[in-house]
Amino acid sequence: MTAISLDLDETLWRLDGVLEHAEEATVAFLREHYPAIAEAYPPERMRVLRDQVARENPELAYNVTALRIRTFEQAAKAVGAPLRAAEEAFEVFIDARHRVELYPDAMPVLEGLYREFPLVALTNGNADVHRLALGHYFVAAYSAVHVGAAKPSRPMFEAAARGSGVPIERLIHVGDDPETDVSGAARHGLRAIWLNRSGALWPEYLPKVNYEEIRTLDELPGLIER
Repeated sequence: MTAISLDLDETLWRLDGVLEHAEEATVAFLREHYPAIAEAYPPERMRVLRDQVARENPELAYNVTALRIRTFEQAAKAVGAPLRAAEEAFEVFIDARHRVELYPDAMPVLEGLYREFPLVALTNGNADVHRLALGHYFVAAYSAVHVGAAKPSRPMFEAAARGSGVPIERLIHVGDDPETDVSGAARHGLRAIWLNRSGALWPEYLPKVNYEEIRTLDELPGLIER
C-alpha cells in the first residue's frame, strides 16, 4: 500500500497575507480588551519580544503555538495584565490564521485521492485541517508542535508513515518547499514531489536529490499512477 503526506501552507492554500492579517486582528483585540499590552507592545516590539522568548526558551523551537502564548504571557506580566490575556489573544490569532483561501485545485484533488490512498497532513506550522473542515480527508495530521521536530528532519516523516500505516519508503510526500519538503523527503527515502507553482529553479544552495515536479495539484494523480 502507498500513502501520501501533504504539506499545508502554500500547498493546499495561499499563505500570502494570512499571518499578517492574524497579527493585525490580535493587535485590534488587545487594543480593545487589554490596552496596556497594546500600548507597551506595538507589533514591532511584540516581534522583538517573541524573538527574545525564543532565544531564552530553545525547547520552543518547534512549538510556534507555545512560543506565541509565552510571548503574550510575558507582555501581560510586564504591564500587570491578567495572564488570561495570553490565551485569549492567541485564540484570536489562531482563528484568523485559519482564514485561508484554498487553491482551486486543492479540494478536487483531495476528494479524489482520499478515496484511494491514506492521506496525512504534515506541517511545520500550527495549521489544523480539522479547523478548516478538511479533517475527513486525512487519516492523520501532524505538526512540528506535536512531533517535537520539524521538516526536513526524519521524525516528521516517520510520524506520517506511522499515521498512515505504511513503511516510510512507501510514503509519497508532496510540498512546495524545496528544502523542508522535497530535499527532506528524498533524503529520508520517500518519493518526493515538488509542487512548484511558480516554475522556480532548484535552489543553488541545496544539493540535488531525486524528486518529481508538478506545477499544479491537478497533475498529482496522474503522476502517482505513472
